[in-house]
Amino acid sequence: MSIPELYNKVIYGLLQKSQKNEVSWNTTTDNNTFIVYFDKFSLSISQKHHVDFNNPETWISIDIINDDGENIDGFATEEGDNDWTKIYELFTLARRSALSIDTAIQTMITEIFKDGIIGKKQKDDNSSSSDDNFTDDIPF
Repeated sequence: MSIPELYNKVIYGLLQKSQKNEVSWNTTTDNNTFIVYFDKFSLSISQKHHVDFNNPETWISIDIINDDGENIDGFATEEGDNDWTKIYELFTLARRSALSIDTAIQTMITEIFKDGIIGKKQKDDNSSSSDDNFTDDIPF
């Protein structure tokens, strides 16, 4: 499905603002859904997959949500549709913004190009905090 005429200005406006990092996208409990909150409404963008070996499908849905948290309207675009590239770019930009991916990459680049060893060992959850690896069983 193409972007419905009603949504053209919203999608293109969000795309332009997102390209300039001028949209505050937020994460949700769903790892593939991101949301921008407006004064009275919000817009979410979600990427979905349906795995069928004969016919795998990927689509992105746009939903308008009112102040009561009700989904009041929306549309979906499937991979291969006319406007897929635009919608996928908006989803990618929303994801990068909400998850602070650009900040993470810049932080890694800064660390990589500093002198010395980079990275740190992951602590084992079962490790003792004592230096000698013995626990004190004496209650006094």
